[in-house]
Amino acid sequence: MVGAIIRRGQSVFAARRNAGRSAGGLWEFPGGKIEPGETPQQALVREVREELGVEIEVGALVDRSRVPVGDVIVDLACYDAVLAGTDPVRSTDHDQLSWVPLAELTTLEWAPGDVPIIDRLG
Repeated sequence: MVGAIIRRGQSVFAARRNAGRSAGGLWEFPGGKIEPGETPQQALVREVREELGVEIEVGALVDRSRVPVGDVIVDLACYDAVLAGTDPVRSTDHDQLSWVPLAELTTLEWAPGDVPIIDRLG
């Protein structure tokens, strides 16, 4: 799995998963699964385009987490990313999109794979 850490000043972009989906109601960095033949960076560009309808430029790896969730291990690599155009205004997988101040990251309920990343950013 890959996630985009899109920063603006002292805030980062976060999205809350739609209810009824896996991890519904929890916040996450936009991203998703890597398809066969893709690099993590290519997967991140594709996932953000599909979910949010925007383009990003992917930067350096920020951190990686491996967290047990049920009987699987969620392996999440998060990369710095920059929006290549306008802010996202809709999502196919999320019911809320927000710029969250770094100081407030721990006030949200995050998907398990994102929690270690949040701890390192905050």
